[in-house]
Amino acid sequence: MRPIVLVGLFLLLGSLPTSAPADEATGTEVLDLLEASLAAGEGVPAQVLVARYLERYPRTSRIVELEVLADYFAGEYEAAAAGVAELREGSSANNLGALADVIVRTYETTKGYETFTHDNFEVRYSPGEDEILVPYAVDTLKAVASAIELELGVKMVSPVRLEIYPDADSLSQVSTLSVEAIRNTGTVALCKWGRLMIASPRALMHGYPWLDTIAHEYIHLVLTKATLDRAPVWLQEGLAKFLETRWRQDQPSLRHDPASSQLLHEALESNELLDFDQLHPSIALLPTQKLASLAFAQVSSFIAAYYEAFGAEGVQKSLDRIGGGQDAREALARVSGVSWKGLEKRWKKKLADEPRSPPARLLPRYLSGEATEQDELAGVELDRARDHLRLGDLLWTRSRPAAASVEYAKAHQVAPDDPVVASRYARSAIAGNRPRDALAPLMRTLSRYPTHAPALSSLATAQFRVSNFGPAREAAEQAIAQNPFDPQPHCILSKLPLPHAYHEEALCSRLGGLRE
Repeated sequence: MRPIVLVGLFLLLGSLPTSAPADEATGTEVLDLLEASLAAGEGVPAQVLVARYLERYPRTSRIVELEVLADYFAGEYEAAAAGVAELREGSSANNLGALADVIVRTYETTKGYETFTHDNFEVRYSPGEDEILVPYAVDTLKAVASAIELELGVKMVSPVRLEIYPDADSLSQVSTLSVEAIRNTGTVALCKWGRLMIASPRALMHGYPWLDTIAHEYIHLVLTKATLDRAPVWLQEGLAKFLETRWRQDQPSLRHDPASSQLLHEALESNELLDFDQLHPSIALLPTQKLASLAFAQVSSFIAAYYEAFGAEGVQKSLDRIGGGQDAREALARVSGVSWKGLEKRWKKKLADEPRSPPARLLPRYLSGEATEQDELAGVELDRARDHLRLGDLLWTRSRPAAASVEYAKAHQVAPDDPVVASRYARSAIAGNRPRDALAPLMRTLSRYPTHAPALSSLATAQFRVSNFGPAREAAEQAIAQNPFDPQPHCILSKLPLPHAYHEEALCSRLGGLRE
């Protein structure tokens, strides 16, 4: 494996002479390094370089623009917004385009945020409910940093900043994504302008895999800095998706996701795979959640096949070439000794030969406040199952869990593979003191929908009720990794002999849960 590449402040500054002669070439040299720093998303080195330049050269409108970008990338949004105002007074902010508005909106959106710093990591979040996310986020960042250093040979030196926004509208305000794009593709996170940005899990109806998403965006940050943002979208997304679970596993592997796997195999068989270039400039801008899911499945599957054949070393050598300016397809081909067409052919053959996952449908992501449990019924494919669910829901809301359970059981008999049906039935079985009856439906559901938060939460409760404490803990922790605002998994963990049980008890109470 190649030596670890250190990405950070001293790499850029170390190439500067310690005493800069006052000539135009030196000014050009500093500006070149400044541009490279910003291309890599490095705000702090860029600030140092701006100051270095201004020691000997005038503060032109172009330098003010670079100063604004340096402050923005460094997370100093008030200074960046003030710089935008200065440029607008001189009619120069147009050079920043739409980013000028994003900078100002970012300052306005985040000016009341709290900041937590630990080692090399900084987490900014809206005061209040999202405070509970911080310890989990920091632990994930520490773990993914160690894991990705091993896989990609890159160690971050500059501070890593994660910002957590309370809802889709806030994420839209600080980015170029519209709320419509967030809704259409289910995009809840991005890495841009030198930082990681995610929506709080409470922004979606049942949360989402937010810890793996933090890892995913961290990988983007590493790739951006290591290649000076020269890796194309398909390669960035493929590596980030393939490696996003590495922080909690000994080896990288594709996420078990039968619904995405089914989309991928169907597209292969019908010759409807996306061209990798269709992903530019962002998967988040594809028109539907289905296309976004297919895109992620394609590129991560391709990278998994490449990694399996050529290992971490092959990936690292390819990134070195891309960082040096070589086209990504050519870099992968040169390192592997196989033509690009040959790599594609190998990948598609491997896909065709793979065993198929159990059938599963793509579950839509609903923004919080835009849907209720009743809206989930629309996705249940069989009319009879929907009819039983509606009646069961009516009985449940009228505090008649036993009668509701009868209807949910009928729905489950008609549609045993539907996650909404299984979760409703399991919930009613647990409420009726029949937790053992909930186990099989829940485990069947989770084999097809492994990130379904309601099923994970119910499984934790059912396992605890039948004294399967190890599986109860595992399910509870997985549920928190999807929706940490559901009190029940915290309540379960608070009853187990764990060092952090007292913390879980506090969260159980804070979120309005009842201890078992």
